[in-house]
Amino acid sequence: MRVFNVNKAIGLASSGVEYAQKYRRELFAGIPWVDDFYVFTDYVGTNLSFFSDRLGFEHSQVLWIYNLVSGRATRPSTITVDDVVSLIAGPHSDPQPGPDFIDVVLESPALRHRLRTLGGGIVDRVETMVGGRVVRVEHYDETLNNVEHFHEGVLARRDFYSGDGRVAAAQFYRGGEITRTVITPSSPLYRRPERKGRPSSFGGDLVLEGRAQFFRFVFGRLFDRPDDVVIVDRAIDVIDGIYPVIGDRRLYSVVHAEHFDLKQSEDGVLLWNNHYENVFTRPDLIDGLVVATARQQTVLEGQLAGAIPVVRIPPGVAEPVAHPDYDPAALVTASRLADEKHLDLLIRAVALARDAVPGIRLDIYGEGDRDPVLAAIAETQTQDWVRLMGHQKLDGLLGSYALYVSASTSEGFGLSLLEALAEGLPIVGFDVDYGNREMVEQSVNGCLVPATRTDRDVVTLSEAIVGLLTSPDFDGLRAASLRKAEAYTAANVRKLWEQLLGGGAPC
Repeated sequence: MRVFNVNKAIGLASSGVEYAQKYRRELFAGIPWVDDFYVFTDYVGTNLSFFSDRLGFEHSQVLWIYNLVSGRATRPSTITVDDVVSLIAGPHSDPQPGPDFIDVVLESPALRHRLRTLGGGIVDRVETMVGGRVVRVEHYDETLNNVEHFHEGVLARRDFYSGDGRVAAAQFYRGGEITRTVITPSSPLYRRPERKGRPSSFGGDLVLEGRAQFFRFVFGRLFDRPDDVVIVDRAIDVIDGIYPVIGDRRLYSVVHAEHFDLKQSEDGVLLWNNHYENVFTRPDLIDGLVVATARQQTVLEGQLAGAIPVVRIPPGVAEPVAHPDYDPAALVTASRLADEKHLDLLIRAVALARDAVPGIRLDIYGEGDRDPVLAAIAETQTQDWVRLMGHQKLDGLLGSYALYVSASTSEGFGLSLLEALAEGLPIVGFDVDYGNREMVEQSVNGCLVPATRTDRDVVTLSEAIVGLLTSPDFDGLRAASLRKAEAYTAANVRKLWEQLLGGGAPC
């Protein structure tokens, strides 16, 4: 059985969606009858393997929709700075290093090639600039992968090349949106399976209008076995390209976040999260929804009134490991650096808690927009003991901390919460759906406080931090977190996927 996991994009500051796919890949590796692939649909300017390698995906499992069109496998770039410079015709300067690029200036000072590198002298892309404005960008893996063309600074066209250097597809844009795609006979997708009374090729370039038609074309050729299963992780702007070609194949959609707006319209009609509306309203085409927690399963089943089956499968796994040697004053949090994580509020709460528990320190793991976080650190004058740790693998790191803290007011599951449980950390956070309430048992392995969205939140979070750190049974709290994590072992979660894919019904 082939299982295609469809996602829009992947990036350096990967979100919980990509980490959920990472865990799923590891689980599927233990199911011998599943061949799983991870399909990404957004155009990504940096070589996709640069991001997928960080999450441990095998190159053979990563399918970029544009590589499918051009018949290329996912491969890292092997093009060096010397390779590029040697191909530049005419007089030019020696390579001039910049902060994250290398410039080669041609005879006319207004014309230059800017080489964007990935470290070790490897070139990801080459930007051709005229008068400081980009007019062309060449993207590489082992050879030239694709070329972007700009008109007056605006993207106009992209050409995608097959391995032998021919144009397999050209795509045209207006306002950043796909308007037309031309598939040439050089594309391996150009030919279609022969059907009675129909020719096996199109007899000329195939013209596809708009994004949805382009997606339908690619998905229709990718999902070509009757037992293929499709799991969509980000449905918006993708699912409408899958519906027309899914046929009798099974289609599941994963709900990674709050699925509806808590503020309902005046007539009582639910306002669905627009990421899922196109899924919830097509029960004739969806075989099931996958949610992370029992609470969300109950809520969604009631709202859909049984129109679509809803199953609960945690997006992550945990193998509990006790860490008896930990720093009793060390706090940790891990998330994207984004407004909805309310890290500024968390920093103020930890600063207030430090007045009661001297020596507290906070490490923040994750990447994103650092400026608001740095501003909060400067405002609270906590530079000496609040640290931004960047993006790191957390396995084995979290156990050295005393407490996991969060100020997020919306967690569909919270993979970082599970990782903290697995290393025995009690958790402090807000009493909100869904992950916090799933992971934290009040006063047993942590503390949840009401989210009022007022300044009072800083005080209540601070009080909860102090209360746990000074608890006479703090080690008992840590032991309870380890017990909580036992429900999320790989064996337990893999069994749920086996039941779903094998035609059963996980609880």
